[in-house]
Amino acid sequence: MLIDTHCHTNLYLNLDEILEEAKAVGLGKILCVGMSAMSQERVIQISNDYDMIYPALGVHPEEIKMNPKIDQQLNDILNYIRESKDKICAIGEIGLDYHFIKEQSLYPLQKNIFSEMLSLAQELNLPVNLHTKGAEKEIFETLPSYKIPNVNIHWYSGPENILNEGIDRGYYFSITPAIRYSPPVKKVVSKVESDHLLLESDGPVKYSGQIGTPAMTRQVLNEISKIKKIPEEELEDQIEINTKKIFTKMF
Repeated sequence: MLIDTHCHTNLYLNLDEILEEAKAVGLGKILCVGMSAMSQERVIQISNDYDMIYPALGVHPEEIKMNPKIDQQLNDILNYIRESKDKICAIGEIGLDYHFIKEQSLYPLQKNIFSEMLSLAQELNLPVNLHTKGAEKEIFETLPSYKIPNVNIHWYSGPENILNEGIDRGYYFSITPAIRYSPPVKKVVSKVESDHLLLESDGPVKYSGQIGTPAMTRQVLNEISKIKKIPEEELEDQIEINTKKIFTKMF
């Protein structure tokens, strides 16, 4: 069974069609990750409406730039996540972003919200789904201060030495359809052992102009199979085992 461990299913306008396409390629489960203050309830609603969708809640670092009221809304978001603790499978999408967000004046608030999210993951004993663009070093320096059951690094494309540190720590790395053309993503696949790889679409993000969908995880698996020289069926079974280990509440 294929599992998409990082998707924004709440953003699709044709979700029923998207899910049928996913089922047709053998995908059985999707982790829908929250990003914004507005998305939290929608993510829970969709997970209630569709058996194959499982929720993760959190505040994406870009929300700090997009939503000037996020600081005032943070306590309400934290409380909503606590109220949803029995339902959610992870805290995410959370992290820091110094690549797409250039305004350094926003960095202190980013760090504060990231810290609150990590504290919440520790409190609720939930794994985290991390966004690390341009802030890999700081994130890796921060994580050991928190007792979090498991860490998934979503779409890693940072320095190789930090990738190696993540491998040594036993972190998981989810691979997107960018594997078709991205040398950094290919590098992650070549270096991370198959027992710490996951699949993701990050849909509806576009890849070469094409909207990303959960069904694309089949293509991702095929590309990983070529790089790792592991039969696709064997790799699919291994990645399902990996997903069970980190996101246990999806099973």
